[in-house]
Amino acid sequence: MRWNVTVWGIGLFLSLFARLSFAQSNFFQFKTINQGVYRISAEQAAKLGFANLSEVSVYGFPGMLPQQVQADQMDLQEIPALQSGSNLYFFLSGPNTLTFSPNGLSYSHHLFSDSLSFLIGKKTNPLRIPQKSANSQASNPNQVWYRFTTFKEEKTNILNSGRNWFSAPIRQGQSLNVNLALRSEASLPWILHGKLMAQSFSNSTMRILTGNELLGELAFNSIPNSTFGTKGREAIFDLRINPNGNLLSQIRFTFQGSGSESAGYLDYFVVGVPFSNSNLTEGIFEAENPGTITLDPRFQTWEVSDFFNPTAFNPSSGRIALGKKWVIFSPTKVTEIEKLKPVFPDLRDSDNSPELLIITSPLLLSSATKLRTHKERMGVKTSVVTTDQIYQSFGYGNPDLNAIRNFIAYQYQKDKKIENVLLLGKGTFDYKRKLGGRPNLVPIYTSRESLNPLTTFSSDDYYGLIDWGQGIWEESREGDEPMQIGVGRLPAINFTEANEMVEKIIRYETNPIRSPKSSRVTFLADDADNNIHVRDAEAHAAYLTKNHPEFLVQKLYLDRFEQERSGTRQSAPQAKAALAKTLEEGTLILNYIGHGNETTLTAEEIFRVPDIADWARQKELALWVTATCEFGRHDSPFVRSAAEELLFAREKGAVALLTTGRPVFSSVNFALNEVFIKEVFRKNEGQHQTFGAIFKNTKNQSLNGALNRNFSLLGDPSLKLAIPDLELKITAITDGKSGTPADTLKAFQEIVLKAEVIDPLTQAFQSGFNGEYQIEVRDKPVTQQTLGDESSPYEFEEEKVLIFKGQGKIEAGILEAKFLIPRGINPKFGNGNLRIRAWDTRTGLQAIGSKKPVIGGIQPNPNTDTTGPEIRPILNGQEAGPFLFPATRIEIEALLVDQSGINVSGFIPGQDLSIQVNDQSPIILNEIYLAKNGDYREGSFKVFLEGLLEGKNSILIRAWDTVGNENSLSLEVEIKGSNLMQILDHKVYPNPTSVESNFEIKHNRPGKNLNLTLEVYSLTGQILFSESFRLVGAEENVHILSWIFLQSRSKYPAKGTYIYKLALQSESDFSSDSVSGKIIIR
Repeated sequence: MRWNVTVWGIGLFLSLFARLSFAQSNFFQFKTINQGVYRISAEQAAKLGFANLSEVSVYGFPGMLPQQVQADQMDLQEIPALQSGSNLYFFLSGPNTLTFSPNGLSYSHHLFSDSLSFLIGKKTNPLRIPQKSANSQASNPNQVWYRFTTFKEEKTNILNSGRNWFSAPIRQGQSLNVNLALRSEASLPWILHGKLMAQSFSNSTMRILTGNELLGELAFNSIPNSTFGTKGREAIFDLRINPNGNLLSQIRFTFQGSGSESAGYLDYFVVGVPFSNSNLTEGIFEAENPGTITLDPRFQTWEVSDFFNPTAFNPSSGRIALGKKWVIFSPTKVTEIEKLKPVFPDLRDSDNSPELLIITSPLLLSSATKLRTHKERMGVKTSVVTTDQIYQSFGYGNPDLNAIRNFIAYQYQKDKKIENVLLLGKGTFDYKRKLGGRPNLVPIYTSRESLNPLTTFSSDDYYGLIDWGQGIWEESREGDEPMQIGVGRLPAINFTEANEMVEKIIRYETNPIRSPKSSRVTFLADDADNNIHVRDAEAHAAYLTKNHPEFLVQKLYLDRFEQERSGTRQSAPQAKAALAKTLEEGTLILNYIGHGNETTLTAEEIFRVPDIADWARQKELALWVTATCEFGRHDSPFVRSAAEELLFAREKGAVALLTTGRPVFSSVNFALNEVFIKEVFRKNEGQHQTFGAIFKNTKNQSLNGALNRNFSLLGDPSLKLAIPDLELKITAITDGKSGTPADTLKAFQEIVLKAEVIDPLTQAFQSGFNGEYQIEVRDKPVTQQTLGDESSPYEFEEEKVLIFKGQGKIEAGILEAKFLIPRGINPKFGNGNLRIRAWDTRTGLQAIGSKKPVIGGIQPNPNTDTTGPEIRPILNGQEAGPFLFPATRIEIEALLVDQSGINVSGFIPGQDLSIQVNDQSPIILNEIYLAKNGDYREGSFKVFLEGLLEGKNSILIRAWDTVGNENSLSLEVEIKGSNLMQILDHKVYPNPTSVESNFEIKHNRPGKNLNLTLEVYSLTGQILFSESFRLVGAEENVHILSWIFLQSRSKYPAKGTYIYKLALQSESDFSSDSVSGKIIIR
């Protein structure tokens, strides 16, 4: 492969870790706009701290840094200079470069900057330009030299994607005029070279003229009138022209095509003005092939075709010299470099060997530093570097994306310890901020393809192509290259966003005790296209069920939910609600397959960006995988993608996303998702993989040219999924009566389960593990069917029947659980699933385990229990009536006791644990009920009841035990005062105080969306502090308010008495209430 290591590369790189022989702080940066000879005077050097010109060295690179990882790019590249008298002269490039060869002209426009920076520094023996003697042989009188002028505008990026920019559109009847004023003294053909692009649904032409003289005409084929068809046709022109009077004052471009939206565009053009040996003056001259030149003793003449090895010719020994590119200049006219600023290219001096490298903008450095501190506490060796530091050390001060990649490669090649890179800051396709909008803080790689919606892309994968020879990354399958490390991005645009995401990461990693519901993987599938999305989800779900039975698969297939039609549009409010509920309860992974765009999932809009604002706080965030189009288009300065909104949503949304930034094919989605599903729970040497490793392996195993490069990891690549590190090994499943092993779990059978906590890598028993466990037993999967709304009904299997769920204590690494198999199971024999999760209440360590026992049949001689469950309700903490409350939403908890345990299977119709309010449909509580204290005979449920009415309400609780006995309990609840927003109680503490005061309020609109405002006034009425919050699904007791006296939003108060006012307003009916009081500051 092209990126194999070469011997010279290794040898050169080994020398890079020796310290440079000059002080790293003695560097200065300056810029050029055009190529040419520049100078620094002895006087100027002295002002900068140089003892003399003999220790001044120059460093830089002509144009953009190369994409290919090369060993010589790991060090500063020195440019030879020539000292003459009290000046030091050197030939420098401008930002844009041109190559002239027998193969033609090749123009490279700098993507990242309109100027080019270089460094000067102090060195003991700097490189100097050698002087070569000319000879006296005759020169070639027919030799032609060209002086080139280039022109390019960057006004239009057709797809807002890719690296190619064009002029403004040239419509029918319009022209683009470029004034030049070029003249030649030689009557020789001129070169006119460039590239044009046309957009038209019919064939079109573009003309190149000077005045009214036609210089050339290019024909373009039509483009397809389709969403994903190419958006333009390009053509290169390479003309030889003979302008009248050897004068070219203007080039004009016109377009001819049909349709008001049709247009032509200029990419760039180059004019080569011819000169013969006899009329060369000061300037830069080139030829296709090396030729002879006649030296003029009035000028300095350098051969500069090899930028890093120029040669100065001495005309004293002859007048003829051989070369390909010449710069002829008068030393007295050479521009002195200016606007130098001190820089510190010292990153090579660092001996850090981080596992995680955070690269960020200086604007976000404080957030990156905060994250580094957290990561170090978590045992992840972390370094933070800013883009400016990298540009100075590896880009000579230029904002070149390749400098960042080279720095990462330098770290990687040093000791191979780096595992992940986090890019903290937004990157856009608009490197030079031509279009405005959101900032480009940490640049992202953009494709060469800029006109095809399906193969243009932006990708951070490029930063992972860091082995020798990698980085060319041609946009084809043959050009695919594997990532060496994980790369993720947090596309924050300011401190607030960066800090919110850092807080999310910290909470995710430092809140280890997660609910058992977060051990599920949720598949969300669209309903169109002949069920292809459901079929894909089923394939992925089947793999997880077979290979990772410890995780429950939840199937939120859109076609499972009723849809509502309005005109030609459909909506799915039940599916939308189910998604919101899943995210609120917690799921480990949310994997979406189907149609989408930058802001929406599915045509039915089961997710839209505005939905986020109405989601309740989510304690356990999910990793989102979105196999859809453009959901994660994070490189636009204009469009704010849904993926970005999910990342930066406060206390909800996503902890990370594997998402797409461009249109994608479902087949490519499936291939990548298939690899992801296989990688996500795979362990490496007994350890769970980081997001970065999962992403790297997923991408490397699903390479497909440009088609999968727009999949991005938006998130911290060093994060690991919140999966327990320890294993719960089930040691025995026995019959509760006989004590014999139970190879089959039968209806009416009491089961005793024993398990122990072990280290899965060493199999060592964890005797110090003490805490709690939760066990869940499910019957064999049942066959379900979609509704067939847009495609035919589709059958699939789901673990729907819950046999038992209970909680208990685990001591000294051992647990014992008892449960009774209900009569409500499928009597056919087959494998069910038994899952256990345990957590150490002191250390936070968790363990997980599972087994797939055979379930079926009936236990002979069942118990003779004939009494239904005892029900003991508690309403809003109140155990006995009368029940009078001011809110239409109440919390109800009920303790249930029965010698046979409570039936929660739902297999037998009508025998569900349920609660009913008035005449509403019963609410099924099977999944909510939890047996307690390791005893299946008693347990409880807790639920919030919505929709109670002002006045008297009836509540009916119905419960069945596992052998078929029923009991019910009816309650009367009166709601009074719910029509008005009420603050029922509030507290201010400490009060009196000297630093801060905290506020708590209790209100009568729990579960509703409210707006809360706190204001603090002086006794004269001057407002000192004000803060507002939007409370989504507000809890009954709100305690998020504090007044910190010294914070920036406060006018610092003196000691004394102040007035506070708390106000609540409902978003549904705009009713409001307020309270006020005094705060004493002492």
